[in-house]
Amino acid sequence: MLENSLSVFSSISLTDVLVFIIPFVLAVLVDLLTHKSGHKITMGNALIWSIIWVLCSAAFGYYIWHSRGAEAGSLYATGYVLEKALALDNLFAFYLIFKSFGLTQENRQHFQHRILYWGILGAIIFRFFFLGFGALIVNVSPYILILFALVVLWTVWKMWKSGEDDEEVDYTSHWSVLAVRKFASTNPSIESGKFFHHGVTPLFLCLICIEVCDVIFAFDSMPVIVAVVRDPYLMITSSLWAAAGLRSLYFLLVAAQGLFWALDKAVMVLLIFVSGKLIGSAFGFHLPNVVSLSIVAVVLLTGVIWSLAVKAPEEGENGDAAEK
Repeated sequence: MLENSLSVFSSISLTDVLVFIIPFVLAVLVDLLTHKSGHKITMGNALIWSIIWVLCSAAFGYYIWHSRGAEAGSLYATGYVLEKALALDNLFAFYLIFKSFGLTQENRQHFQHRILYWGILGAIIFRFFFLGFGALIVNVSPYILILFALVVLWTVWKMWKSGEDDEEVDYTSHWSVLAVRKFASTNPSIESGKFFHHGVTPLFLCLICIEVCDVIFAFDSMPVIVAVVRDPYLMITSSLWAAAGLRSLYFLLVAAQGLFWALDKAVMVLLIFVSGKLIGSAFGFHLPNVVSLSIVAVVLLTGVIWSLAVKAPEEGENGDAAEK
């Protein structure tokens, strides 16, 4: 059984690995070195780098299409779009974590970049681990797919409940933060801009909370990608290219957090579709890849159009959108 699971990785050649690893690592290094100073990220900078990451991901997608065919290309595109869509809720959670730690104030916003600088590296590692594990066990038994479907439906329920709950979570009391405080001395000041300065600073506690949040998100999103993309190479590469651009995407989303209010609903619809696809796959039903990609695109586009055409229910009389 283990040998059958490991066989899914046999189609990955050394060329495939190098064609992905070399440009990916170079792109990540250029991004990190360019923003090493930790200055406040402007909208223009975030937009430019978001476009750069999309273009890099598209260039790799062209390689997939050229070397493996149109079907593999559509699978890669579906995995990439799904990962980006699922990241929306996670990035807004990052914003609420920053808000809990007082890092959304004008004179402290530049600290967000420093935390995300390292947080995105953790996001890449977590996705690689969980997706590799998912690709390994998905062929063990069809019941694994049903279990994955239940995890996806659990994610939908959590998103629905968080949307109904108006009370914001205080992440400074998150269990991960309390655990660090229990075993390490803390310094309440963040003015040094360091993670460690006469003890653990709130910046490090915030980073820990971000990383734990992303571990949970990586676990929740793994069954979603597995439902559509079974090829481990396409699964991992599409997810990692999407994750690498999350830092820039975060700053764009914060600026437009009240604009695309219906995207959360669209993502929940997508997750219900994915859970149905997982259950169908467990019983031998296969939906063509082009159909899956079309459904993902149509649902997300509908969420965008609906957001722009209809005023958000949370908007007040002055037209300002309530914070997510």
